Amino acid sequence: MKHRKFIRKQLILALLLLLIIFIEFPIISDGLTSIPQTSDTIIVLGAKLIGQKPSAVLALRLNETLRLYQNGYATTIIVSGAKGTDEEISEAYAMSQFLIEHGVSPERIYLEENSFNTYQNLANSKQVMLEKHLHSAIIVSNTSHMHRALLIARKLGMNVTGSPAALPDNVYLTAKQYAREGAAIVALTVFPQK
Repeated sequence: MKHRKFIRKQLILALLLLLIIFIEFPIISDGLTSIPQTSDTIIVLGAKLIGQKPSAVLALRLNETLRLYQNGYATTIIVSGAKGTDEEISEAYAMSQFLIEHGVSPERIYLEENSFNTYQNLANSKQVMLEKHLHSAIIVSNTSHMHRALLIARKLGMNVTGSPAALPDNVYLTAKQYAREGAAIVALTVFPQK
């Protein structure tokens, strides 16, 4: 009897481990292997603000966006993110100010300020692309978020590549971000958005 319980526990543990590997492997892989292609625009996805300034996570996304822009990967940038209930200004506006302060011409930046999640970020950015006659984009987000962002964009029929930004050098935050993305992928699979 004890032997059967032990085997059952081991099987459940093995199944959970396989499930974690199955879910997390693509997340890690896309975060490490995505390579941007020259495109019409860069879409930088919003993240939390600290006051009116980008958080560490968002600053890393913006630095990657600047690197791409300065190296000629695209001539325009779409900054995407609404004003959260705990934020003073929209994420898009804060991002635009950061980019302008670092030498990007305001005419090259398109604000998308109506998105509260990744699906909305990409659906609304796609609309901006249609309005501005932009046909291809590089998505910038952090390594842990790249897989889901690319998955959603491609389901929306967008012509995209990805350029992952690093995560802050914090083991707890990194583990939390990957666990969060694993849960988000499961939710996306169970409750696909239209």
